[in-house]
Amino acid sequence: MTGKEDIITLLKQYEAGACSPEQKALLEKWFAERQASSGWRWSSEEERLLVQRLMRSQIEDQIFKKKKPEKRIFTLRKIAVAASVLLCCFAAAWIFRTGSTDKEVKRYYTEKAVKPGSKAARLTLSDGSEITLDDADTGMLFNKGGVKVSKLANGQLLYEAADAPFQNRNNTLSIPRGGQYRITLPDGTVVWLNSATSLTWPTAFTDKERVVTLSGEAYFDVAKNSEQPFKVRAGGAEILATGTSFNISAYEDEDQVSATLVEGGVNVTGPNGMVSLKPGQQATIFSGNNQMQKKDVDTDQALAWLQGNFLFEDQDIRSIMRNLARWYNLEISYEGKPNPMKFGGTYSRSKGLDELLKHLESLSGMRFSINNNKVTVLM
Repeated sequence: MTGKEDIITLLKQYEAGACSPEQKALLEKWFAERQASSGWRWSSEEERLLVQRLMRSQIEDQIFKKKKPEKRIFTLRKIAVAASVLLCCFAAAWIFRTGSTDKEVKRYYTEKAVKPGSKAARLTLSDGSEITLDDADTGMLFNKGGVKVSKLANGQLLYEAADAPFQNRNNTLSIPRGGQYRITLPDGTVVWLNSATSLTWPTAFTDKERVVTLSGEAYFDVAKNSEQPFKVRAGGAEILATGTSFNISAYEDEDQVSATLVEGGVNVTGPNGMVSLKPGQQATIFSGNNQMQKKDVDTDQALAWLQGNFLFEDQDIRSIMRNLARWYNLEISYEGKPNPMKFGGTYSRSKGLDELLKHLESLSGMRFSINNNKVTVLM
């Protein structure tokens, strides 16, 4: 298996779960060749199998990080299929090398906040056990009652459930202010979670629908299963899909819940009805009157956080400050008369708070007083 076409074809079949035993063996051989070239040695058979299962998502993750923003953000699956053999080999070798690192992971996680941009989360298991995922040891974190939770050195979390039916209970992943995290659910659905977000899901998807509960913001790349639709419950709304990619923003301190469709199709149900979305459309439910609005949008705005940016479009200062508070762990207060000005623009979330506030001052005439994590907006 040396040609680009051979690898791309096999990756497609691997993704769809259609590999024959011979094809799986061929793929493992390819891994073994990459292993030999990188000098990696497995510490256990369990570790080798874990890395093999995560091969696809790791390749996709490397491509995604290198992908520059476009007018529309395509699903990671499409990007992975288009990858060259050279990039695939690079990603595989990267997996092996990072697996051998013994460096300590600096502890950023606290009860309320971490350093902005940290890959941090806290997993609360169905038995009440808690695991802090930014500094947890790599390998198997939990193995009980048919449920396994494993973590690689790069922070990737793999959650698996046994095939045999068992009592279904919920686990919750909580992301602190300033944090972000990615998780693969038991059905293969990949979820990226923004700061100040929590996701609850069952230990196994055994019902007619795969149901998860979200508070905050997340991007879903749903594993296709037309016989078992995927449903997200968020802030009084329900978003139903059979296999698609979409973003949901449902923060408790906002007065609306928004679902933005990137690919596929979803039905968004609110207190007063249901709408169907096509790619490039957004449904917003307003908490004040429970009314729902459907419109065409540029998905770049909803997905800017995935690219590491704030993207403000015709937003007032209070809306902007709520976004900053979740990322920089701020307490916000206001003095003076309300300012009706609207703002727009893109700003990297990797930059400091001071620079952004100075820019807002130059645009608005408002002033910002900063005392540790407390910011007063002088209107």
